[in-house]
Amino acid sequence: MGNAKTPVLWTTGAPGAGKSTTAWGLYTRAVESGGNVAYVDIDQLGLIGPPPGGGEASHAIKAANLLRVLEILRHRGTRQVVVSGVVDPENGVEREFEGRDFDLTLVRLTCDREELRSRFLGRGSPATALPDLLAVADAYDRTGFGEELDTTGQRPEETVEALFRRCAVEDGPILPPQGVEPQPGPVTVVTGPTAVGKSTAAWTVLREFWEQGEPVAYVDLAQLGFVRPGPDPALEAANLAALWRGYREAGARRLLIVTREFLPEHRRVFDEVDVVHLDADDTTLTARVRSRAEGESALLAGDELRGVPPGVRDRVAARAITEAARTRRSGGGRVVLDTSGQEPAETAAALRAALRQ
Repeated sequence: MGNAKTPVLWTTGAPGAGKSTTAWGLYTRAVESGGNVAYVDIDQLGLIGPPPGGGEASHAIKAANLLRVLEILRHRGTRQVVVSGVVDPENGVEREFEGRDFDLTLVRLTCDREELRSRFLGRGSPATALPDLLAVADAYDRTGFGEELDTTGQRPEETVEALFRRCAVEDGPILPPQGVEPQPGPVTVVTGPTAVGKSTAAWTVLREFWEQGEPVAYVDLAQLGFVRPGPDPALEAANLAALWRGYREAGARRLLIVTREFLPEHRRVFDEVDVVHLDADDTTLTARVRSRAEGESALLAGDELRGVPPGVRDRVAARAITEAARTRRSGGGRVVLDTSGQEPAETAAALRAALRQ
């Protein structure tokens, strides 16, 4: 890419302001236009539990990991990076971004308080969290960092349209990521077909680690792979290695990874990993796909099920069943947990027991 700086468009704002929806819309619009583009949710780069996962330390961890990921994307030849997520409401973007090879545009999305409340509650957030929401919104307004974009009364697609002209929709050559040194453990990977319940179970176990004071980091591998051209397992592996280095520097002593499939490129990142595979029968998988489609899970970028019509839901269920059957045939060195008919708490308990072995 020569000496040109890589454009980074970062949408931020209070919870419910639309930062993730807008950034994902910009990314998908750039993909559809043929751009060499990547999307990063900075909130996925700070999933480390106590200590030191809160407050200013949390923002510093996310910022340091974001810089690591941006450097990898720049080396790959990515022509535009779209970032979403919170920044420190008192200090804005960390100073480490100054003087780097990135042309950073920070856009602070705002809307009037009544609409902010409506958006926040409309996405399923609890009313008890409204005071904290308003405190964050007040802090953002007081410090006034970034370029303000008032989205009051706008549909998400209108906000995307207003910002899309700021994106660099360019194609270009792709370079392979630089090689990574194998990383130490302990590392546990939870795999399984779509909607089997691996994220729900792993997140429950993760929170239990945190409650016990164990410093554990968490990575949803799918969240590290939003890039065009893609998919790119080598890029995912490079991002994974960089993220784990950052978490170890922040004090993490264990890593928990969730992914549909742990590929050879991913495995080479670590000296040694333990793989726990969640399985389920066809009836259970079909029911869990339906639940996901009806919104019974956390909404993450790239969710292919939330609110989809029955035809799409049925195709995803058929794919999940095929994935499960293929994995059963392949065998391999992993612990297999049959979660057929289980409630989420039962699956989490089985995963917890497997991690203790």
